[in-house]
Amino acid sequence: MIPQSLYKSKPDLRKEIKGAKIVQKQETWQKFCVISRMRKKLHRRKIRKADAAHLAQVRDDSTINSDVTVPRTLDEALPKDLSIRNADERAIVVTEAAGSFNMIGCNKAWENLCGFAECEIVGKDSSVLQGPDTNYDGLRDAVSRLFEGEKKVNVVTTNYRKDGSKFRNYLTLAPLKENGKITHFVAILKDIGSGSGGMKQ
Repeated sequence: MIPQSLYKSKPDLRKEIKGAKIVQKQETWQKFCVISRMRKKLHRRKIRKADAAHLAQVRDDSTINSDVTVPRTLDEALPKDLSIRNADERAIVVTEAAGSFNMIGCNKAWENLCGFAECEIVGKDSSVLQGPDTNYDGLRDAVSRLFEGEKKVNVVTTNYRKDGSKFRNYLTLAPLKENGKITHFVAILKDIGSGSGGMKQ
């Protein structure tokens, strides 16, 4: 009688090779993800260090009031009563909290600072205020920090008015919530001078 062990099939080398390649690809992908995360972390650290230096300059300047009170709800940011809304000296604009962060409204102080009427910016994103010297990295990082749970974030950037003139902006960003959920973002702009002030990123 022939032993049963002799009937065992030989190992399929093709399957073994294929399996080894899959494992190798998975390990390579995992290494790539780790390196990618490290690079992003280092890049973010570099951005925050640069932004912190610019913010410190502003806060150390006694001629600039950097203490900005932020609204917490949409009704506080853009009161339905236009007389109350437009009496606010803070230059306020409110954006959606998703997609392209399109603007939904602003007050008179914002119109006076930026040169746009509210009807011209509703439904548009903030790129209408941006240009070559805008601190894009700082802005992206600021929005990320809001989604991570920070209640208020400041960043120094350069914005452009409707007529093309630019101004250095001490920008305050904060989330607006309803029932504990972020529904919009509010941006409060403060003109702290002309030029980029070394803020080009």
